[in-house]
Amino acid sequence: MTTGPFLSSFLPNNKRNRDSLAAAWLRMLELGYTTRTTPVDEPEGCTRTRCAGVHEGYPGSEHRWALHCLLCAVDIEVFYSHMRERKGANPAPPRRHKGCKFSGPLRAKARAARYVELGLALPSWDLDARAAHQA
Repeated sequence: MTTGPFLSSFLPNNKRNRDSLAAAWLRMLELGYTTRTTPVDEPEGCTRTRCAGVHEGYPGSEHRWALHCLLCAVDIEVFYSHMRERKGANPAPPRRHKGCKFSGPLRAKARAARYVELGLALPSWDLDARAAHQA
C-alpha cells in the first residue's frame, strides 16, 4: 500500500538521497508497483559495501526494495538500479521484475490492458504496450 515516499531508516536524510527517492518513487509508480509493509531482510553474509539488515522504505539503488506488483499481484524485492533506464553504449528502457507474467514484447497487449484496468497511465517508454493499446 503506497502511503508516500520515505527513506529507509539507515539512509541519511540528505538532498542526494531525497532526490534519488523522488526519482525512484516515480519509477515505482510508473511500473505499477506499490510499497508493502513486509520489510526486507538482507541475507546473512551480505557482501555489499554497506549491508542494510532488515529495512523498510526506499533503501537506495543497491539494496532490495520491498514492493508489490499491481499488475501480477506478487510481492517482490527489487533493486532500484534494475528499474532504471540503462544509458551509454547499450541503452535499454526500464524493465518489469523477473517472473512478471506481463513482461516482454509478446505480452504487450495484456500489459496494456492491465494498466488500463488499474487506471494507470501507460509508460511513455513502453512502446510495445502503447502500440498494442492503440491497435
